[in-house]
Amino acid sequence: MLDKVTPLSAPPGHSLTGPQGKWAWDRPPQITNPDDAIDFIIEKLETGGGKDSLIKMMLAGITVEELVSQVAFKGFMAGMFTPDVAELIKPAIGIYLIGSAEDAGVDAKVFNSPPESLVEDVEDDTVFNIMRERNPRMYGDMVEELNKQQRMGPRPKPSNETSKEEPQQQSFLTAEAE
Repeated sequence: MLDKVTPLSAPPGHSLTGPQGKWAWDRPPQITNPDDAIDFIIEKLETGGGKDSLIKMMLAGITVEELVSQVAFKGFMAGMFTPDVAELIKPAIGIYLIGSAEDAGVDAKVFNSPPESLVEDVEDDTVFNIMRERNPRMYGDMVEELNKQQRMGPRPKPSNETSKEEPQQQSFLTAEAE
């Protein structure tokens, strides 16, 4: 039995060894036209009561970007449309959700992070905090290396070096591995 939780636990092509059409996305999609897919989703949200739930989620702070991604992914997983159609309908579903939020008086957050924050330089502290959460092994290795450098103290320069250059400020990104 394969571990369904661990990524890459199944060898590539494993899905081709089972019966064809076992999964919904393995069969032809029910909707092939992006316009029809948009109409289908909006109708489902309007008549099925899902619209109120989505508005509540936007009120709670979940972004429109996250909700749109989930709606598109679930439609693909259910075999409603292909991944290409799922990507094509995202802008229209996003506009629909923003309009629904405005109609309900909810100030919806559209994106996870503002685009201008992607352009700014990232401080070392920010990278360390992200690394601590998402890559703890590398974080531990970096902290150990920095601690090792502190314990060893500054290295004396060889006597043949007489340059009077100012020492450059070190960051963990420019530190050399020993």
